[in-house]
Amino acid sequence: MKTLILYGTLSGSTMTAAELVGSTLREAGHDTNVVSIESATKDLVTAHDALIIASPSWEDEGKDGQPLPEIRKFLESLTTADLTGKKIAVVGLGDIAYPHFCGAVDVLEAKLKELGVTPATASLRVDRYYSLPDNEQKVKDWSANFAKAVTT
Repeated sequence: MKTLILYGTLSGSTMTAAELVGSTLREAGHDTNVVSIESATKDLVTAHDALIIASPSWEDEGKDGQPLPEIRKFLESLTTADLTGKKIAVVGLGDIAYPHFCGAVDVLEAKLKELGVTPATASLRVDRYYSLPDNEQKVKDWSANFAKAVTT
């Protein structure tokens, strides 16, 4: 399966997690591209069978738990894209100490629903990516489950 992972990052944590998802999917036999949201295009999305969007949660325009503005803007550009049959998933990084833990996941899922797609598997929410020892394994396990869910 040809899988695209689009990520936005502030500190590098989301990029690192996206790359880990990518390597785990490659090990599962997926042809996987990991691309920064700044390099994303509608054609890139439509050329893939599956799409994973990864974003940290942060405060934007006075609201806590938002995805990065670049990601929201890019998803807006997909309103004319044919996403029929795309296997979609969301990865969110955050800190449970904030009011809307990984709130970007909720925002992204709602936008994807507006675009007419539903996630192929439950979204991944990761608390303090570098701080907790089990997070790398959590990302690997989720990625392996995603690989199975979209190929069965």
